[in-house]
Amino acid sequence: MRLAFLRGREHVELGAIAAVAEGNAAIALSLGGAKKQYAHVDPNEDAALLALGPAGALVAVADGHHGFEAAEVALEYLATHPAPHWTEPGTVRPETWARQAAAVLEDANRAIRAERDGFEGGSCTTLAFALVLPAAGALLYASVGDSHIYRVAEDGAVRDLAAHPAAKKFFLGQSEAGAALLAARGTIDVAPLAGARAVVLATDGLTERDIGVDDPEAAVREAIDGAAAAEPPGRRPLEAARGLLERACAAHRRGRSGDNAACAVVWL
Repeated sequence: MRLAFLRGREHVELGAIAAVAEGNAAIALSLGGAKKQYAHVDPNEDAALLALGPAGALVAVADGHHGFEAAEVALEYLATHPAPHWTEPGTVRPETWARQAAAVLEDANRAIRAERDGFEGGSCTTLAFALVLPAAGALLYASVGDSHIYRVAEDGAVRDLAAHPAAKKFFLGQSEAGAALLAARGTIDVAPLAGARAVVLATDGLTERDIGVDDPEAAVREAIDGAAAAEPPGRRPLEAARGLLERACAAHRRGRSGDNAACAVVWL
């Protein structure tokens, strides 16, 4: 398995974008294009992960609150436990995804709670992850909180698969929630890969009202379209990830109010 991890605490230069690509996937992370104008604990509390194996790609983003720790713990759990298993052939199928994803959310939540004291004075986080399995023709995904999972179609249509109003009120680490509650407060589902051009994950540094871009779906589409001409083709995920965060940072500068931003791209 090939693995890449971007941790917010290691990237604290205003306006800079860190990016890593492996195979058909890339992740990118930024402190933001302008200083945060809201109360926060650490300069950069976001994180991003990618893992590639014989079966496909697992990508994830996390937006920490009250410190960077919860975002890191959540992604370290994914990298250490399900990622090596899920990216091997025959280990997860669309029909077993709901159970497996809910169990991973519960275990990641437990790991965060063991590390900190929860929402009241402790770090908590959003978590969005997507598993792309080409042989099965399936996109398996899950999200808790207000991070996003976009499916970009070949015709340019962009759909946020993780849109879930109730999920915006709940974060991993907030309480001793079990798998059933986490599944109910978040989004766990399966989508077809047929007709898809890319899968894009992003934290709310891209979308936050009065901070991020005015039209997130248009920004995602523009980043993918802009990367489509990159040569060699292997550069396209990296160019798309960087391009999306460049758009987020530009919005921060225009509004003179920033936020951390993380994204992941799987090019199909």
